Amino acid sequence: MYYHLRELVAGDLLTEVMEVGGERVFRLAGEGAGPVRLVYNLGPHGNANELARFARSLLQVAQQDFETAIEVEEVVTAGKKRELWVSRNKGWLSDRDLQEVNVLLERLSELTSQPKAEGRNRLASLAFALAPTKAQPKRRGTQGASPSK
Repeated sequence: MYYHLRELVAGDLLTEVMEVGGERVFRLAGEGAGPVRLVYNLGPHGNANELARFARSLLQVAQQDFETAIEVEEVVTAGKKRELWVSRNKGWLSDRDLQEVNVLLERLSELTSQPKAEGRNRLASLAFALAPTKAQPKRRGTQGASPSK
């Protein structure tokens, strides 16, 4: 993968901004360049397979980050300075709710994409996947049911 990143740096599309703990960090080149955005082309000749592979890889890295962090004794797991959190929520959203979710995810992405600077002394990883799901019928009678004889 670093070959491709070096090619993008050579083409002035990316800049290498720092190396943190042996890990290289790249940003889009140019003033005010934001995060890299994926193109979602879900049509018959689209990139759904590539997107699924990317999501799987991204969530796997998030899992590794989480598993590493739970081994750190001083990691903060509660309160306003909490830095370790894993969660999955599923609920019904209105159009307005969905818009708010997207605004909040954009803001979280902005905050967690900032370069190292004075006062920013915590390197954190944030990964998320937002996806519509189909309602499943509630399973009834599965709790405490005894096997049939």
